Amino acid sequence: MSSTPELATPLDALFVGAVGPLPNDGAASAIDKQASADVHRLEVEGLAGDTVADHVHHGGAQRALNHYPAEHYRAWQARYPGHDHIFVPGVLGENLSTHGMTEADVQVGDIFTLGTATIQISQPRQPCWKIGVRTGIAGLAKAAVQTGCTGWLYRVLEAGDLRARDPLMRIEAAKHGISLARMWDIQNMRQPDEAARHDILTLAELPTLAPEWRKRMAWRLRRIAEQQSSA
Repeated sequence: MSSTPELATPLDALFVGAVGPLPNDGAASAIDKQASADVHRLEVEGLAGDTVADHVHHGGAQRALNHYPAEHYRAWQARYPGHDHIFVPGVLGENLSTHGMTEADVQVGDIFTLGTATIQISQPRQPCWKIGVRTGIAGLAKAAVQTGCTGWLYRVLEAGDLRARDPLMRIEAAKHGISLARMWDIQNMRQPDEAARHDILTLAELPTLAPEWRKRMAWRLRRIAEQQSSA
């Protein structure tokens, strides 16, 4: 990935949702989000008009916005023939939908402007079981992790107003050079090589990475050390 900050794309759609019963399950969830053309205020905890059912795993300062690249839906349609009507932007519970920006293009710590707000990528999205239940496709969350097509989450650096079609513009690129795609490659490695171990160490000490992910990387380092000592 280029270390220069130039990266911009219009916000194709903005999605917000209220808590309701999860289709095919009945559990409380706010994954059923609807496109909005209105201006929404973005604060540290998230978008005005958007709600969260599970505050342990969703929402909060480190997960204020959920971004999913719209181009991934074509890949899901190809992987699961006959489900074209299901795999459309918004179905996976994202707030932001764009074209022209994927996990290969961005890193934790990248800073963007959107409307009058300033946001920063805090972590890859860890997809939960609800995306499989909502779509009716068992194992979808696991497939997302295996392919790295998970999207990502933002923290809010400066509150502001935003709406669909506002430009999403990167104004500062992180210096570490580890894309979100690379992070998933590392996560999916059974035996990380030397380069991967170096990247894991970098991520474990990266202050812009959400704390739960730093803990995950630190745990991975300990496991690698244990395996090496017992070999």
